[in-house]
Amino acid sequence: MSMPVTKDSMTVTGLTKQFTRIADSGNEVMGVFCPECGVRIYHALNSVPDVRALKPGTLDGTSWLQPGSFIQMKSAQGWVHVPDGVRAFEGQA
Repeated sequence: MSMPVTKDSMTVTGLTKQFTRIADSGNEVMGVFCPECGVRIYHALNSVPDVRALKPGTLDGTSWLQPGSFIQMKSAQGWVHVPDGVRAFEGQA
């Protein structure tokens, strides 16, 4: 799960590490994670420098979260349910 936020609207405290990979689209993706436990905190695309894809499971409170869309559904597990009214994409949106 990812939640797009502007780069300037978020603050990460503590140590982080990062890695860069190439997405199916050819874009560079930088993943930022906790060096102690390895949990990804967010990722950033070179093609959208002012946006971060925050991993909302890392937030202190998540009860207010509602999905806006589902991507990569071609490889989704059979038990994944897409709620009515929520967009679903077979690949990357």
